Amino acid sequence: MPQELSVIQEKVVLENSSVRIGHQESAEERVEVGSTGNNDRNKNVFHNRTLFMQDYKEMNRSLKIYAYPHNENDPFANILLPVNYEPDGNYASESYFKKSLFKSHFLTKDPSEADLFYLPFSIASLRHDKRIGVGGVQKFIRNYIQNISHNYPYWNRSGGADHFYVACHSVGRTAMEKAVEVKLNAIQVVCSSSYFLSGYVSHKDASIPQIWPRKGKPPTRLPSQR
Repeated sequence: MPQELSVIQEKVVLENSSVRIGHQESAEERVEVGSTGNNDRNKNVFHNRTLFMQDYKEMNRSLKIYAYPHNENDPFANILLPVNYEPDGNYASESYFKKSLFKSHFLTKDPSEADLFYLPFSIASLRHDKRIGVGGVQKFIRNYIQNISHNYPYWNRSGGADHFYVACHSVGRTAMEKAVEVKLNAIQVVCSSSYFLSGYVSHKDASIPQIWPRKGKPPTRLPSQR
């Protein structure tokens, strides 16, 4: 399974599991779902690997994501569609995530069965597109959200709470300034939460590993040995 998608699944699993944590468990329940270790006083679902894996497998089977559709003739196809080449550079995680998602079994063309809605714009691509650039990113995001909220019912239905986007470029920390509802409600999937100290909301946002492909021969020594 692609590592980036795994991060989102795990986050949703933990959120779903928190419903059980929220109620007062009886002694019998604590014995049933508790840790298999010796710490009998610290027993909850997060310490039970078997229970977690059951939820994780169910998530892997049933999670569905709807990506707002665009075609190759869209003037901003380079920003909204997966790239048709091997991503590179230190913001490659955005492109790898999109390529992996569009090839995965999580993607659905039926929005009625979707658990999450993917906003497919790429912050890095917006940053480097000469038509937009750093100064135009905020306006593009604002217009994009206005467009989908007028043409689809899904954003308005949840206020964007079941929508997410991926942002690895540091310019993403200010990209939502003209679309505050995205910043407050949508899930930010970022490569480093340190880019988003003022905007990263820990109870809803997530981070993914930052991939930086490098050409040439792979290193022969471990990082700890360099």
